[in-house]
Formats: sequence, C-alpha cells, structure tokens
Amino acid sequence: MSAPSQNPVEPVVPGTVINERYETRQSLGKGGMGEVFLAYDRSTHQMVALKILREDSRMPGDDEALRQELIHARAVGHPNVCRVHDLAPSNWGPILVMEHIEGQTLHTHIRRRKAQGGYTADEFRKIASETCQGLAAIHEQGLVHGDFKPGNVMVTDDKAMILDFGFAQERARLSARRPGAPPDGGTPNYMSPERLRSGGASPEDDLYALGLTLWEMWTCKVPEPGARPRAQRMRGQIMFDVPSRLTVDEVKLVFRCLSENPLLRPQARHLRFFNPAKMTVSPIQVPRERLDPGPPLARGVSQHFMPRTQSLLITYATNAPEAVGRMYPLDRPSLSIGRRADQDVIVPEPTVSGAHCTLKWQAGCWNFEDRGSTNGSYGDSSFDRRSQVVLMHGGEVQLGELRLRLVSFGQDSPHHKRARAFLARRDGLTQLLNREALLESIDEEGSFCDWADVPLTVARYELRGPNRQVSDRPTILEMLALRRAAQRCVELTETLLLALTPVVAGRTGPLRFSIAMAGPSIEEARTLVEQVVSQVQGMMPDKVELFATIVKGEPGIPARSLID
Repeated sequence: MSAPSQNPVEPVVPGTVINERYETRQSLGKGGMGEVFLAYDRSTHQMVALKILREDSRMPGDDEALRQELIHARAVGHPNVCRVHDLAPSNWGPILVMEHIEGQTLHTHIRRRKAQGGYTADEFRKIASETCQGLAAIHEQGLVHGDFKPGNVMVTDDKAMILDFGFAQERARLSARRPGAPPDGGTPNYMSPERLRSGGASPEDDLYALGLTLWEMWTCKVPEPGARPRAQRMRGQIMFDVPSRLTVDEVKLVFRCLSENPLLRPQARHLRFFNPAKMTVSPIQVPRERLDPGPPLARGVSQHFMPRTQSLLITYATNAPEAVGRMYPLDRPSLSIGRRADQDVIVPEPTVSGAHCTLKWQAGCWNFEDRGSTNGSYGDSSFDRRSQVVLMHGGEVQLGELRLRLVSFGQDSPHHKRARAFLARRDGLTQLLNREALLESIDEEGSFCDWADVPLTVARYELRGPNRQVSDRPTILEMLALRRAAQRCVELTETLLLALTPVVAGRTGPLRFSIAMAGPSIEEARTLVEQVVSQVQGMMPDKVELFATIVKGEPGIPARSLID
C-alpha cells in the first residue's frame, strides 16, 4: 500500500489532521514498531485509535503485515479483542484505524492495584477469564498473537480486551534473526523457553506469555527474560496472596501454562476462572480433551449421498496398533467390511471376520449389518452383540476388537492430523491417556502439588471378571465394560470435585486405569472413590466387578510408583 508523496513530512503531533479526516489529540503510547494516537474521526464523530508505524522502524513487508492485521482482527470479532475498522494510506505511511478503548493497560492496572494491596480474587478472576476468552478467539481462527503481555491488554470499567495481535507475528516471520539475539516481533520478558531458544511465535508461546501475565498479577513484578516461576515454591515468590482465595484448579491453570513442555500447556479455550461453589458444574463446563469428528453434515448432504464426504477412522485395534489413525473414505452408499481381499474396506485387525458386515447409507446415517461374524459387532448403547448398529456423525462402532469412528474430514487434513495427535497420547478404547502420557502428566501433577503445597492422591481402578486375573487378555465384554467404567469414573470424579479442569486419568493395564486428584486429603479422596465405585458398579454387566485402591503422593515419588 503506497502513501501519497509529500516532502518533507512533519511529525505527527496533537492537532495533526491525517487524510483530512482524523484529528490527532494525544499519543496513547509507543511500542517497538510504532505509535498509537487518540484521534477524532470527523466523518463518524467518534474517537478512534490510529496506529502509525514509526519511520525508523519500517521494514520490508510492513505494509502487508498491517493488511494482515486488519484481516485477522475482522476474522476474530470477539468482545474481548480490540476491533480494527480500516487500513488506509497516508503521508506518514499506512495507518490502522482501531476502536478506541477508554481504560488503562493491564501493566498500569497492576501497578495501581499494587499500591492498593493487590487484587481481590474476583478482580483477578474477571480479568483472567476475559483475557483467556479473547486469546481463545484468536487461536480458534488459526492465528497467533505473538506479543502477548500486560501492555497489550486493556482494562476498562466493564471488561478486559486484547490489543495488537498478528502484527508482531508477521514481523517475526519477515525478520532475519541475528545469532544470539532475541526473536523479533515480541517481548523477551514474556517469551516461552522454546521461543527464546529458537524463535517462532506459536499458540503455545502465547499460553506461556498468558501464564506469566497472570503470574505478574500475583507478584506485581515484571518477569525477567527466561523467568521460571515454577523453579521454587509459589508462596515464597508472590507479593499478595491472591492464590489463597482461589480454587486449587484455578491456581493449577497458571502452573500448567508455565510448563516447560509446550504439550502440557492447556489450550486457551479450556481455561476456566470462576468460583465453583457458586455454580453448577456439568461435563460441558469441564474442558476435557476429545477427538473432534469434524463439522456436522449440511442438510443437503444428509439427504443425498455424496462420495467421500464422510470417512471411517480407526481409533483402536488391540492386535494392530499401527493401524490406529488410518482412514477409509466412504465413496459408495453400500460397502462391505472385513479382512478378506474381496471386501471394499479391508481392515487389519485379526478379530474382525473375513466378511464381517455390510455398511449402508440411509438419510445421513450408516447402518452396519453384521453378516454372522465370529466376534460380533457392538454399539455403545449396550454390552450385547448387535445384528445392526446405526452410526451417526461422530459415533463409534466396535467390530471384534476394532473401533471405528464416523468423521467428516479428509485424509491428511488438519482435522486428521489433530486426530492422530490425540490418538498418539490417548487410548482409543477409553479415550484416557495412554501409559507414558499418564506418567508424564502425573509427574506434572505432583510437581504442582509440591509447588502449591496441596495433597495429591491417586485412585487405582481395576475390573475383574469371573475366574480371571487382571493381567489376562480381556474379553470383548470386559473391553466394553472398561470403556464405560473409565469414562463414567472420570465424569463422576470431576463432578464430585467441582472440577474446573479435567482430572488426570489414564489406562495403566488391560483392565486398569488410574485417576490423580490434586486438592482433597486422603480421607476425602477415599470417600469420593467409594461413591464413584458404588455408582459405576450398577452399570457393569453381570459378573464384572469394579475395585479401587488409593495411594497418597509424596514429594519425590515418581508417577510409576503411584500407579503400579
């Protein structure tokens, strides 16, 4: 975007009129790349904010970066993200016309609260919750902020809003890094360890910056570059004891955002800050990670078959774990499934019969008709073999020891990649963490409990069938019982704990799983587990029983010792 030529160009000062429309009133602040002015829009008779890139900071590609910021901001459209109205050329270069927010930056807000004795729990919750919602809206559009910090959060009388996203990321992409220099386009004080090492903005880096921002609200101190708040006990670092008035889950969210491992940082859309004693907790409010089956079908697609609109995704195979994540596009309204070479869908799991079932499309659903298979076909509604199983979008069917999910995304699509990443860390039968991911997560939970000085307990569950040792190979009936028991035990545990965050839970053996609980004492955990077992036992098939034991976590004890 080229600007009209005018030489020389006088600096922008209060009273400067830009494009015969915007009358500047005062400077609102300077950053590493430009300056923002408060201006009066003579056309709309409203106050706006103008971002003008400083001449001495201009770089090749900045015009395109500003254009991308406009596109990004309009794509987000969230009440906790600053709106950008327009991008226009001027004698001073391209300008962004943004919503004027009457308030103060969170950086200033923190300093003022420090003089007043720090934040109350409700003040912290409100700012934290709204900031997380704004960042989640940015990430949901596939965007990255790139320079998240208190100076880019505005606090008004009624809400918090995120400023200035997208531009920093574009600058970081276009700029060449000097060896040993901090990555361009961001603020080193709020960068994650991996970004300080190698550069590159990412959603995980935004989450680390969010954790440091919330940490600054507790400590009222700007973190040094490379800050590691988890390196020493929490209570020895904070200035005002905000965490003592928060729930264990809310404190844990900040701890997890500051994890050295980017994979252990929770997504922004999963962050929750509110008082659970005043609210009803439902499974919808607990942000448990799930396998996304893709968008639901449009009405026209559900009425008329369209080839390859849907696919079958292998989520679990006892004897063919290498096949998990494989997809089979549904290209005809009638298909056969089995292991024989003459079947339309050839699956590798040996417990599936050579010609196991026929799959037929009807009004947006798929009907699995069992053809007298050896090991049977099963739906999630019962433990009995079914001659027919009707599958809708996102549903699962089990053929022998193979599980298939009906999805609406294509091979190697972003949805498929996310599904494979989910199944790499989770057991496709129970959807709980697999053993190695569970060990890592329980160690993280133990680190938090030691950091925050709260108890850790681990409930170890196991199913026992008639005359069967737990280490023996499970029957299909026991596999189905394990799936239902594991999922229901997790749901009940989260409800009884009034959880804001999902509990750490994973499969540890053929018929075993464990759930870690941060917060309750060993006595409270025992009472909770007794309630869970009594409720879940009634859901089990005849002659299958659920048992549980509890172990208390201690500092320095590895997760392997707790679950074995």
